[in-house]
Amino acid sequence: MDLDNKSVVIVGASSGLGKALAKLLSKEGTNLFLISRKVALSNIPSAIKIAADVRKAENIKIAFEEIDKHTGSIDLLINCAGIGLLKDLRESTIEEINDVIDTDLKGAIYVAQEVYKRMAEKGSGHIINIVSTSGLRARPMETVYCAAKWGLRGFTESLQVAGEETGVKVTGVYPGGMKSENFWKITPGKDISGFMDQNEVAQKIIDLIKGDYQKEVTIERPKK
Repeated sequence: MDLDNKSVVIVGASSGLGKALAKLLSKEGTNLFLISRKVALSNIPSAIKIAADVRKAENIKIAFEEIDKHTGSIDLLINCAGIGLLKDLRESTIEEINDVIDTDLKGAIYVAQEVYKRMAEKGSGHIINIVSTSGLRARPMETVYCAAKWGLRGFTESLQVAGEETGVKVTGVYPGGMKSENFWKITPGKDISGFMDQNEVAQKIIDLIKGDYQKEVTIERPKK
């Protein structure tokens, strides 16, 4: 995809990978729309910023109605909002379980639904769901997080099939561990020095967007 003058939506752009993607895409001549709960933290002057809680479907609907006022079509969505939970299932609270499922799975579906119906109407567009390698592998301390990410993987793959009939491309990106301080606040003291730099991961995703269409991409640090 040639990104110049394309309308791009990033959800979850206030920190981590989403923020890194926003910075890079702001240099590509895109019409950039950023959605997150703390969107003011995105610090991209050229972008249109919309505060919304992805856990609430009505918030998402209103956010995209606002985007409709600024552009006649959405060319690219990067669905990047997410929170982690590294905890023994026996110690996970109902509030934590709901928060992860509502943000990482239901929120991603709410967003994709709004974008997909707009893209399907015009017969083109590209949706990228940022999943995780935890959507590919079972991990004992990530039972709830894996449940959300495996659900997102199933949703992504099913939407790929639907997109074949509507002209909408759908990609699942599965990054490994990144040096995102906000994400790892859930496990104070965890050594993340060996994890990937989120800016490097963001650049690989930009290269993916510019290149040939791929349905699934795993991004991990090469093993020594």
